[in-house]
Amino acid sequence: MGRHDIAATCRICGHGAREDAPSAFGDVRGNTARFKERTFPLWKCSRCDSIHSLEAVDYRDIYSDYPLNRRRLDVFARGTLRRLLARLEHAGVSRTDAVLDVGSGNGIFIQYLEERGYVDVTGFDPYVEAYAAWPARTFDCVVANDVIEHVDDPRAELARWLSLVRAGGILYIGTADAGPVEMDDLEPHVMRMHQPFHRVTITEPTLHRLAAESGTELVASYRRSYMDTLRPFSNYRFLDEFNRALGHDMDRALDPAAGSIVARKPALLFYALFGYFLPVAFEPAVVLRKPGGTVDVDRRSAP
Repeated sequence: MGRHDIAATCRICGHGAREDAPSAFGDVRGNTARFKERTFPLWKCSRCDSIHSLEAVDYRDIYSDYPLNRRRLDVFARGTLRRLLARLEHAGVSRTDAVLDVGSGNGIFIQYLEERGYVDVTGFDPYVEAYAAWPARTFDCVVANDVIEHVDDPRAELARWLSLVRAGGILYIGTADAGPVEMDDLEPHVMRMHQPFHRVTITEPTLHRLAAESGTELVASYRRSYMDTLRPFSNYRFLDEFNRALGHDMDRALDPAAGSIVARKPALLFYALFGYFLPVAFEPAVVLRKPGGTVDVDRRSAP
């Protein structure tokens, strides 16, 4: 059976994979130590450009040794998380608000918020024991950053997150962008495809469409990644080039000793300093307000 015979249906628009030409399919290798020697089949829906991972997975198994759950709250993490927090505070989130970090991993954003004086911060991650319990309350702000691409049904997951937002509260969603990805040349997108963990990667227009369908108010939208900052070493381009230099092995990249490669590859130092001005990918995000409540924040947008 050829790739174009696969009986997959787009979870965003309902388009069938069988209706697309073979050029809509491709294979990409994984970017962790466990999966870097394997390739994974992908399909890019010709109607909405969403990219679907076609190989079924056991979620508990693949996240049992997830490298990002070993991240540390170091100077580089703080540089990017500072930008993420600035977006939330721009939307009116304050230190006294109850904040939930969905897909919290080992909790470095929770640690960062507590460092910054936030007094009511909770995490949820079904594959991390400390945060595995589904919250039994609502929150002033729910952050779902780099999460929606990790689930099989983005629309249903968005609805679940909104159920945790109080009336008038904020929901932040940030994600990878499938739009520029060419299926006949997936190697430059190994980090963005992040197989087998990314299940459905959507586009910026699709993110806005899902937001509009949810009945929320669009408070702010962003095109560039929250990881794109002017701080040295804290930009997406450097992160991508750094991972590429390490063979797209995320486990190696998270090893503190990996930083020594910068001294051996001068181009990495260039990207560390100037990568912000040479973006290689975008990560759209939206800040949404749930109807109700009394807070009135002007609609804002950012590049």
